[in-house]
Amino acid sequence: MRRLIPLLLLVVAVAACGSTKHGAPPTTTAAQAPKPGPGHVLYNGGTWAVVLQGSKAIAIHLTGSAWHPDKTGRVKITILGPKSPASRQPQVAVEMTAPSRFVETGLWVDGRELLEKGGGLHPTNVTIYGAPDAPLKAGLHHAVAYGRTATTGTAVSWTFRVV
Repeated sequence: MRRLIPLLLLVVAVAACGSTKHGAPPTTTAAQAPKPGPGHVLYNGGTWAVVLQGSKAIAIHLTGSAWHPDKTGRVKITILGPKSPASRQPQVAVEMTAPSRFVETGLWVDGRELLEKGGGLHPTNVTIYGAPDAPLKAGLHHAVAYGRTATTGTAVSWTFRVV
């Protein structure tokens, strides 16, 4: 009988370790992040996003449970091209400067991200560029550039005409 009690306790312990309620939803303690916005989301990288509000591009940062636009102005973006009029497959290019190294950059035309290339002599002063993968139709087009460091970011938008 003495040998049976420890064996019985072991069986009960093992059975208790694997018991769950089948079909019950998993419980989590972390709150789900809200959707970036308002506006059309071009990019959502977790705690940073780029949204278009009308024709204005905005870099926003998730703090706690709310998105806030970065208004520091510490990342500067200079538009190099295209300028109107542009060819049907224009090169989109910007120069970016910041007080610390860039960790993310991006370019979009008409809401489609471009495959970008870039470089510079210092990681705080870079040029990025790319071109649409197919010729654009004649008319107005909308470009967006985005760059951020570990703590600050910005996005700019501009229009150009393809002839």
